[in-house]
Amino acid sequence: MPDNEDGGVFTREFEVETLKTCLQFYQKEMGDVSCVIWDASLVLARYLEKRVEQDPLSLKSLKVIELGAGVGCVGILAACFGADVISTDLPAVLPLLERNINANKPIWSQAGGHVRACELNWGTTKPDLEPPNILLLADCVYYMESVAPLVSTIKQLSTKETEIIICQEQRDSDKQRAIWKQFTIELNKYFKSAAIPLEEQHELFRSPDILLLKVSLLED
Repeated sequence: MPDNEDGGVFTREFEVETLKTCLQFYQKEMGDVSCVIWDASLVLARYLEKRVEQDPLSLKSLKVIELGAGVGCVGILAACFGADVISTDLPAVLPLLERNINANKPIWSQAGGHVRACELNWGTTKPDLEPPNILLLADCVYYMESVAPLVSTIKQLSTKETEIIICQEQRDSDKQRAIWKQFTIELNKYFKSAAIPLEEQHELFRSPDILLLKVSLLED
């Protein structure tokens, strides 16, 4: 519902069938790329949910980092399945991200998970960010100037044991196709990737236009 006293903020409910509960996310009516839950975030979040349906302990106690977390949908859901999550984004995004983390704390804390927001500028590293078990990215490839710093950050946060899952909407414009092509060129210098088949994704939250990749470091 709109919250006119809060600068055009509105809420969106996110039903989690496996937990028989609903998460609540605050979003902004106006803003840049980090103000709402994008479709790629939904696809990635529901993919994680399907994994948990198949193996209830698949995220339990794992260390997870989300890059470009935005409103926090993916990372908060992972925490609700018992993961220890660090959701990262730029400083301007953190207030809304932290609000959503706090709004859903009763759910993720009861599940034994944990999630905190952390500032991270791609191309730099923070001393307290160690390579996680799982690195999550949803719709992070949007600006050409961020491609090289993003790949650098993925590389810095990865070991050969890190499972990297990238979800990206394939947009139609020539500009966005060129940006994605450049990202794959940079990514393939250090990583191997494979598309996760549609049949392995959530049956209601998948699309041929949204690519879900499993990525790992190349062998030496």
